[in-house]
Amino acid sequence: MSKWFSNKFSWLGMLVASFIAVSFVFCILPAFKHMPTNTQNLPIVIVNQDNQQISDKVADGLKDNLPFKHISTSSSLSRTKHRIELRKASLAVVIPDGFNKDVRAGKRPTVNFVVNNANSMVQTNVNQGLISRIQSTVNAQLTQQSLVGMYAKQLAPKMMKTAMATGMKTAMQKAMTASKGQAVNQKQIQKQVQAKVQPKIQKQVMARATKMAAPFNITAKSSTDTMGTKQVNMQHQMAPMFISMGQYLGLMIASIIITMTFMSVRFIAGKWKTFLGLQVTGVITAVVLALLTVGALRCLVSFDGGVFNALLWQNVLYDFAAFELTSGLALLFGGLPSLLIQLPLFVLQIMAGGGTLPRAAMTSFYKFLSQTTPMYQNIYSSYNIMANLGNTGAFQQTLWWVALGGLVIGSLAVWIGYRGKERRGLAAVIPTKF
Repeated sequence: MSKWFSNKFSWLGMLVASFIAVSFVFCILPAFKHMPTNTQNLPIVIVNQDNQQISDKVADGLKDNLPFKHISTSSSLSRTKHRIELRKASLAVVIPDGFNKDVRAGKRPTVNFVVNNANSMVQTNVNQGLISRIQSTVNAQLTQQSLVGMYAKQLAPKMMKTAMATGMKTAMQKAMTASKGQAVNQKQIQKQVQAKVQPKIQKQVMARATKMAAPFNITAKSSTDTMGTKQVNMQHQMAPMFISMGQYLGLMIASIIITMTFMSVRFIAGKWKTFLGLQVTGVITAVVLALLTVGALRCLVSFDGGVFNALLWQNVLYDFAAFELTSGLALLFGGLPSLLIQLPLFVLQIMAGGGTLPRAAMTSFYKFLSQTTPMYQNIYSSYNIMANLGNTGAFQQTLWWVALGGLVIGSLAVWIGYRGKERRGLAAVIPTKF
């Protein structure tokens, strides 16, 4: 028993478990430090296609009353949709042509929304809540502007006519008395009376119209244009994150095992031939893993052959990039010790990957990781492919750069290091026949 406890490997399991637990605490929880307030960073676009008095006031009211830091206006729906497709905007509020006319006629106007359904769970939920809030804000604007304006338009002529009649009678009497029987300029007196009466009547009209409108509500109709293929359940939304996590974790472990095999076999075949074998194994692993993963996903989630092929190619590229990165780090840090770097990097990518938090709501550190690590690229490429949105080029380009960076790190590690002639330490963990 004493020999068991004196063996340092007896405690390795406890140390690894402790390190994993602490990594999850320190790498995941900080991502939620500024939530939900960081959702205010999601960009919102107001598209005013009507550009009339009431629609302008509604657009201004939305900008003033929504708790979002990045609210812009646009007159082009096509450009706005392209921004949403590229995730440079989270949601668009569209005030269509004829909005002002419908309100003036007492009809229910329409407000349209445009969202991208191929997004993270948090962003999808925020968009749904935002649509409800915008509807309430627009309805409040309509109550103040449409009903009051409609009643004021009806009341103004009658009240002005009555006030002018009373004012003219009094003014004419005073003018006739002052002129001592001479003719008076009736048109001039009418202008004077109108200038005096009109401001008072306008205040009275608005006060009375506001009082009349108080018991009633005019509500706007709404419709939502969802960009991308509509999904029947949350499997489509969650699949990109989980397949990316599973493949990356598998490749990270595989790269460490393969690297430790390299550390042992290099004494037989030489380090460069063994390194070439490592690379070939990585390519084969990337293809097989992507085929198995996408095939398993196809058993659970329905999509056509075109989506399957695009998703397969995307995940082969992702697996290749992930393998090059993880194997490069494994070679650099001598196999198993690289877990001290690789495990936290994997956990950080869970949050920086965008499957839970939208990129606009991340802190600057996680935003940087999302730009430079493979998981984010695959999650959002897979979102776009499964929703038939395309736009995977920029993500795939980043994956090629990650793969190249990992290959360079691994090559430099092999070139500079691994010069020992004696097989010992971690190099002897995996047995090799001479």
